[in-house]
Amino acid sequence: MSAPLVVVSAGTYHLPFNRLVDWMEPWVKANDGVHVIMQHGPSRELPGAENHDILPYAALLELCALAQAIVLQGGAGGVMDMRQLRRIPIVVPRVPVDDEVVDNHQLLFTERAAELNTITRATTKEQLWHSLDAALAGTLQTYAALSEETPGVANLAVALAEVPPPLGAVDRLRRLSRTSLDLAARR
Repeated sequence: MSAPLVVVSAGTYHLPFNRLVDWMEPWVKANDGVHVIMQHGPSRELPGAENHDILPYAALLELCALAQAIVLQGGAGGVMDMRQLRRIPIVVPRVPVDDEVVDNHQLLFTERAAELNTITRATTKEQLWHSLDAALAGTLQTYAALSEETPGVANLAVALAEVPPPLGAVDRLRRLSRTSLDLAARR
């Protein structure tokens, strides 16, 4: 039987996310029978893990599809990639402390994503460790059911499919004039 696989990605954002590495390090040390692959980007390497600066996108997705647990930073892109794979990742949001990120958008996004059951949110190292242990024990849901189309997306698709009525001459002239004034002000 092969070792359980955990994929961890601190993302490729230009600011390091060493707190995630700090939180993972004791867990990796205590779980030496687990194969941990870490995409660390500008963060430091994770001792005991197979470390990569940046994995090719397709390779990262393939690893995530095979993993028993996935740990991500709280960016929307990674979460949406996992949604496409029907995976529920454990997500540690970056916070605007120690230059992890510029504001609290990951806290807000991950709070809402957790409410929608698209992620398991971990805001403490204990929550992270508990979630990892539960994922490997099979008691934490890491696969999602087929997702229903979000009503907002469906409405947007309908709106984009409709051809808007042509603007009247007055509205076209008003917009052209406003654009000309804007361009002149920038010079």
